[in-house]
Amino acid sequence: MTHRLLMICAYRPKRPVFPGGGTPDTIEDGAVSPIPRSALRGDRFWCGPDPITLRSATALGLDIEVQPELAEIDFGSWRGRTPEDVAQSDPDGLRAWTAEPSATPHGGESVEALLERVGTWLAGCTTLSGRTIAVAPGSVIKACMLHALGAPADCYRRIDIEPMSSVTLVSDGRRWIVRLPTGAGM
Repeated sequence: MTHRLLMICAYRPKRPVFPGGGTPDTIEDGAVSPIPRSALRGDRFWCGPDPITLRSATALGLDIEVQPELAEIDFGSWRGRTPEDVAQSDPDGLRAWTAEPSATPHGGESVEALLERVGTWLAGCTTLSGRTIAVAPGSVIKACMLHALGAPADCYRRIDIEPMSSVTLVSDGRRWIVRLPTGAGM
């Protein structure tokens, strides 16, 4: 049984902030999906519960079911703050968070905890067949990719996912593989 999981990265706020501080006023310019409508066929449509992720799924015209496991990483007391503000007020905490996947200086979720949450969710998806489309924050997609690749948590910050780009994960019921898109723009 084969399960194809097309993961689409949600928009980002125009002003860089740690996610979770409420609904963003504006999103990045050029936030039009390059994903053709024909690619948005599936057996199920899922989305993270975050306001910007819901907004992204709505922009794609998808009738989605919210999956709490696809939530953005919890940035605790840093939610809604800019990286510059956190660097000024908590430089040691920011340094620890960027260096150690287990660090939680903000009181929220560590990268390791995100990887565990998403890995458990992804393991449950191996029993499915057909095609799933999931709109999720970049943090969740990065966690899925690391899980599929069996890569260590310290690789998390070495991946960047552009808004409204996609990655496909394919499962044969035992394991996942990462399938990157092809196209003239690559």
